[in-house]
Amino acid sequence: MPKYINPVTDFGFKRIFKDEEITRGFLNALLQKYDPATHIKSVTITDGELDEASKAIRRVVYDVHCTTDTGEEFVIEMQNEAQEFFQERIVYYLARSASRQQNKGVIKHIDENGKPKETKWNYNLKRIYGVFFMNFKDLNHPQPLSHFALLETEKHYQDTDVFQYWKIQMPLYREITESDCKDDIDKWIYNLSNMDTMETALPFTNELPLFMRLEKIAEYSNMSAKQQMQYDDSYNNYLAYMGAQEYKMNEGIRIGEAKGRAEGAQSNAIATARKMKSKGYSLDEIAELTGLPLTQIQSL
Repeated sequence: MPKYINPVTDFGFKRIFKDEEITRGFLNALLQKYDPATHIKSVTITDGELDEASKAIRRVVYDVHCTTDTGEEFVIEMQNEAQEFFQERIVYYLARSASRQQNKGVIKHIDENGKPKETKWNYNLKRIYGVFFMNFKDLNHPQPLSHFALLETEKHYQDTDVFQYWKIQMPLYREITESDCKDDIDKWIYNLSNMDTMETALPFTNELPLFMRLEKIAEYSNMSAKQQMQYDDSYNNYLAYMGAQEYKMNEGIRIGEAKGRAEGAQSNAIATARKMKSKGYSLDEIAELTGLPLTQIQSL
């Protein structure tokens, strides 16, 4: 077995990101680059997969949710395969998190005189963040780490900071070197993207000591026999699903190539039939040499 578990598996992803210290460190590194005024002191992990009904989808989409000590909510998801309407599903996830903040229409608080008071909820939302790991390349936008927010289209100012999300293209982090990692978040993503092929200690542990905790959590030999079996099953499920998807893709390519060859042969036969017809060959002769039906030759 490799030294470290693979974070793109269901078991590996959740083992790493259901550790509150690891998740807090990762998110603070992300915010340090994009929202340095925000610092997370603590997180509470909640269960993901709230509305994924399909077992097939669960094999390629894994998610965890966490809420910070000041109420911000994060959705952290691993997407193993490109999926139609992926962007729309991101919007749905964030909107669903917003709807859960409604608090049944009233907010209970203490007024300036120290007396309990109830006021109507006024849509004052806590910030909602999405972090989406992509175990595939977006060929239209090959950007390792991209940040999205609600911006005005001409002046490009941020209308609200309630909704923000990031896309992380892991294959692009597998193509860079350690020296290319300038920010802490790049070092985090580099380790997470490459750890399943690493055979020594994780890089950058001198700069970010929390990586030693990540090592301990992710090292295969540190898990119990039961956990190793669970990981093995998760990893085999991942390989089986991705293998099936690769087969479907290759089969589609083969069918497309065969269809292309057939269409090419049909086109060549029609072109030959037209030439033969123009030179006075009989319909029966043309049909015999090209294989085209008489009715089709007559219509040329």
